[in-house]
Amino acid sequence: MRITLIALAALSAVASVAHAGEGHQHHFNALGHHDSPVHFEPQDITEDMHPGSLYDAKRLIKVSESAPGQWLTVSDIQALRRAGVGFMDVTDTQDMLSESSLASPSYISKLPSKLVRGKEIDAAVDQLSTKLYGDVLVPFTAFHNRYYDSEYGRKSSEWLQAQIEQLVSQQGANVTVQSFKHKFPQSSIIARFEGQSDETIVVSAHQDSVNMWVPWFGRANGADDDGSGTVTVLEAFRVLLKQGFKPERTVEFHWYAGEEGGLLGSQDVAKEYKRAHRKVVGNLHFDMTGFWEKDSKEVIGLVADRTDPESRALVKNLAETYTKLKTDEFECGYGCSDHASWNAFGFRSAMAFESIDLHANTNIHSPKDTVETLDFDHMLEFSKLAVAYAYEVGYDNGN
Repeated sequence: MRITLIALAALSAVASVAHAGEGHQHHFNALGHHDSPVHFEPQDITEDMHPGSLYDAKRLIKVSESAPGQWLTVSDIQALRRAGVGFMDVTDTQDMLSESSLASPSYISKLPSKLVRGKEIDAAVDQLSTKLYGDVLVPFTAFHNRYYDSEYGRKSSEWLQAQIEQLVSQQGANVTVQSFKHKFPQSSIIARFEGQSDETIVVSAHQDSVNMWVPWFGRANGADDDGSGTVTVLEAFRVLLKQGFKPERTVEFHWYAGEEGGLLGSQDVAKEYKRAHRKVVGNLHFDMTGFWEKDSKEVIGLVADRTDPESRALVKNLAETYTKLKTDEFECGYGCSDHASWNAFGFRSAMAFESIDLHANTNIHSPKDTVETLDFDHMLEFSKLAVAYAYEVGYDNGN
């Protein structure tokens, strides 16, 4: 997730931020304020640290729906990221995005008007545990970073897919796990519970991490952003496998590549699903579920912008029925996370966040985003929500 600043006139300022004078570099902290330079410990540069070829040419970047996109260099894009400006890289999706929105939806199906799967959900929730979080996050965050346009991004994605495939194999489940390739080394991952209807629901998180200063070289543990979302949905997936989950609608779990590059992976997937006329009922996305200020109220934050009100109302009902937490809404901003890709392509979407304070976790995009900073018990409530969404929407054809 990128922390978004409201209307920064961002693109007009990019040149002055990114090219501020020869031999002089400006640094910004997560809120866009001037900060002192970051110094890295000396280390051996390996092939895994070299960037790929995605940015050999300029990319078409948008920072709002209304502003036209501009063709930017990788240095310009890094400046946006350091300044905390949310953006979407629409280089490869501009043709279809111009035709899409929920004002002219790609597919709309009736969402559940009442919750009827409590018995199955309660049984599944009883099987949830925090054990997988640590088992997966410790090695997952041990990758130097999971930068999408690098070998680290590719290797971390392959490692994660192997963990998902192992869970499927252990349960002997009839579930498919496939990589979704992109123009950069990291792949998205799609695990699919095949349903009986031609409708699909999507539960998702993003798997990449980024260091805001030197993305391909800098350390980016990415425990909260978005290792927490990655394992939140993985634990829900594990329990559904164990419960022999056989939904009426097809239920897919997605782990996206390249979110930090402007929602690259999720845009590619949503574009393909629109092109193939897939009947996607809804997407519930989890980006950062593990950190909250202990002197604040513990809630599930629901993103109010670039989501649809029916999905938000359903997720609120699910959360307040099947978890111990209440919900509260907040605005996340343009290009905030992958739910926005589904929304932009005309599909229903919602996003659950760890709190209503987008800026609370100042560790993200740095070496400080470690497993030790996370609250696994808090994350467990989000796994409950993912399970509830899979059951109530996966089995319901509009009650």
